[in-house]
Amino acid sequence: MSPSIATWARRVAVAGSLAALAVGGCNVKKLTANTTAKNLEFGSVAMDREADLEFARYAFPASLKTIETFLVSSPDNKSLLLLLARGYNAYAFGIVEADLERAQLDGPEDRIEALSRRAKIHYLRAREYGFRWLSRPKLEEAAKAGDLETVDAELAKLEADQAPGLFWAVYGWASAINLAKDDAEMMSALPVVERMMNRVYELDPDYNAGAPYALLGVYHASKPPALGGEPEVAKKYFDEGLAAHPENLLLPYLMARFYAPMVQSRELFDEMIAKVADADVTEHPDLRLTNEIARDRARFWAIHVEEIIL
Repeated sequence: MSPSIATWARRVAVAGSLAALAVGGCNVKKLTANTTAKNLEFGSVAMDREADLEFARYAFPASLKTIETFLVSSPDNKSLLLLLARGYNAYAFGIVEADLERAQLDGPEDRIEALSRRAKIHYLRAREYGFRWLSRPKLEEAAKAGDLETVDAELAKLEADQAPGLFWAVYGWASAINLAKDDAEMMSALPVVERMMNRVYELDPDYNAGAPYALLGVYHASKPPALGGEPEVAKKYFDEGLAAHPENLLLPYLMARFYAPMVQSRELFDEMIAKVADADVTEHPDLRLTNEIARDRARFWAIHVEEIIL
């Protein structure tokens, strides 16, 4: 073999080795991310069991960004995608929107605008992660385009085990719309959102301790009768949820916060707030953070009930 050919062969061999190492490195990173994802999914109950809302406030961002760093190495990992869809929704609702409600009563205006913008950002992130978990590009494309016929057809193909991704996608989307009622483009998505909510309810109404009942109850209670709101429909979902999941204090809180003002019932408001206040939040440890959030918000609105019920 001539020297030039030998040199060329060595270079090819070295290049091949480097390429193999690079591919191997990528595989190792993905394997590490996938292995870690299972541990993170299993350990996510630690956040669910958190009793200190102020601690959770600062733990959420770091936890979510850590999960996203693993997602870079394994972008299709369903455990990571679901943790992010759920986590961003929980952070937006439990922390950012709680601050927003307080600011809406006290101001200043620039703080209200900043918190509203932040909540929408996180809710829409959650929507995107929910859609990625579903891995149904035709459904996502049709939903965002407002193609109702295709949305109906694609939703009909979903099975019960796909309810989690659909729930967190529509939860984030509906919550962002609720904060953008002056945005015609966002509001135009309501027919799609309602279809998605109804399909989650059909697939698994008991998912996440009855969260689909709460979502539909709030949705129907948020629309005034003049704009198509149906108090009896909202009540139906809340009543079903309360009967099936008395352990989830968000259900009575949300009924007090949204349905009681819709029908202007102070008696019902007080009854639901009392359910939250009198509950033993230590009884269901895996719902501790959820129930602490409900209790915190219930206390706030008990003080400011005159703002929502005349």
